[in-house]
Amino acid sequence: MKLIKRDYLSKLINVMGTLDVKVITGVRRSGKSKLLESFIEYVKKEISDANIISINFNDLKFVELKDYMKLNEYIEKKYKAGKHNFVCIDEIQLCDKFELTINSLHSSEKYDIYLTGSNAFPLSSDLATLFTGRVFEIKIYPFSFSEYMKYYELDDKEKAFASYVLDGGMSGSYVYR
Repeated sequence: MKLIKRDYLSKLINVMGTLDVKVITGVRRSGKSKLLESFIEYVKKEISDANIISINFNDLKFVELKDYMKLNEYIEKKYKAGKHNFVCIDEIQLCDKFELTINSLHSSEKYDIYLTGSNAFPLSSDLATLFTGRVFEIKIYPFSFSEYMKYYELDDKEKAFASYVLDGGMSGSYVYR
C-alpha cells in the first residue's frame, strides 16, 4: 500500500518518552496500524538504545497473548534494563481485560506504551476510566480531500473531487479500487 506523509507521526514523536499511554484510535481502515508501523520504523532508525516490544493481535502468532496475564508475562520477559523499552500493541481491544496489563505496565514506569484500537470498542470512548493515569489520544481520520489529491498525485481539483465523493477518504480501501 502506498503511504503519504500525514501529520500524525510527528504527534507521536512529540510525546515519545512521556509517561502517558499513547492511544491511536479511529475508524477501520483509516491508517492506525500504518501509523504505528511508521512510528516503529522511526524508532528503529533514530533511537539507538531502543528495545521495541511489538505485538499485532491480527497476527495469529500472538493469539496466546489475548489473555491479559500472558500478555503481561510476555512483555515483562522482553524488558531490557538500561534500554528505552517501547511497547507497541496493534488492536489492543482484542485482548480480554487488556486494561489490567496496560495499567500494570504503566505504573511500573519502565515502558513507553503505544496502542491502537478501533472506535467500535470502548477503548476510544472510555479512555479515562480504562487507564489509571494519563493518556494521550491521537484520533486518526480518513483522508481529507487534499490528502486524497496528494495520494493519487492529482492536479485537476474538479475531477479529483468527483472521484473523492465516490471513493471517500478511507485509505485502506483504495487497494480494492
